[in-house]
Amino acid sequence: MTALLLDSRRTGKPADPLDPALVPTTAEAAYAIQNETVAALGPVGAWKVTPMPAEGPLFASPILKAGVYQDGATLKAADLPGIAIEVEVAVTIGQDLPGKPGGYAPDDIKPALASIHIAIEVLATRYKDRKAVPQLAGIADLQSSGAVIVGPAVSAADLPEFGQQAMALAYDGVEIKTTPGNASTENVLASLAWLANHAAARGLPLTAGTVVITGARIGPADVSPSKVSAEAPGLGSVSFNLV
Repeated sequence: MTALLLDSRRTGKPADPLDPALVPTTAEAAYAIQNETVAALGPVGAWKVTPMPAEGPLFASPILKAGVYQDGATLKAADLPGIAIEVEVAVTIGQDLPGKPGGYAPDDIKPALASIHIAIEVLATRYKDRKAVPQLAGIADLQSSGAVIVGPAVSAADLPEFGQQAMALAYDGVEIKTTPGNASTENVLASLAWLANHAAARGLPLTAGTVVITGARIGPADVSPSKVSAEAPGLGSVSFNLV
């Protein structure tokens, strides 16, 4: 499976048809494929993690350093097959978080944050249709990560209540989607604690300066070439040019 995904990244041709025998049957197997992809194409530049669910598992993936951009970047749609846009809250880790006996708890994470950001995640896929493949196939494909564009840093000394964090997404200045809020600050800290333990256990611990995006608050939204921008009160704005 790893070879298939790497070949798709190299050639731009989708892994299609996908042999069901290659699809990982456990999250651990999907994460092993992620690790092999990072070993081939790394280093890691960021991470993504889903919000803490009421029940069931969380999922996470490293994001390749080559896919991490700052505000105002230009990306080519042709390099991002199956492109879609998400708007998220991101954090920057302020200290190394190696494996810890007993693991990290949410109370350990808050003082370890250097800053918070608005961010845009650009989804891409190595399959013909990311929505048509089994969930674990998508997890193996670095959780459909294409790129992340990180907005300006805001101090993490006093975290806002993310459950009430309004956000808006616009294409060429025209607002297309909004949200009045989503996962709470408590939820975000819980998922970050889980991620710190998960990443360390995989031999890819979170380090100072690592950006983590914390789950879609808007999207996935279809997009065509345009100036893509997002804004959030208290967090500022972020944009990139899709050509």
